[in-house]
Amino acid sequence: MSELSPQHQAILAELRRGPVTTIQVIRRCGVICVSARMHELKTMHGFAIGMQMVKVRDRRRHIVRVAQYSLLKGRAQQRA
Repeated sequence: MSELSPQHQAILAELRRGPVTTIQVIRRCGVICVSARMHELKTMHGFAIGMQMVKVRDRRRHIVRVAQYSLLKGRAQQRA
């Protein structure tokens, strides 16, 4: 496994606090391509990350669906 990039580290810090949506990761971490970074954390770094679609309101107050990611127990918890 290679070292984690600053983007991966920022995303993991958020995931360790609890579930986060794509929008929250963009705002809090400055990561634009969230799904790609999540895929890399799963496949290249071995983290167990779950995803579900949730409904949220956008800035125009419309209900939209976005991905919500969470760190799952198991292999991901073994990594320090």
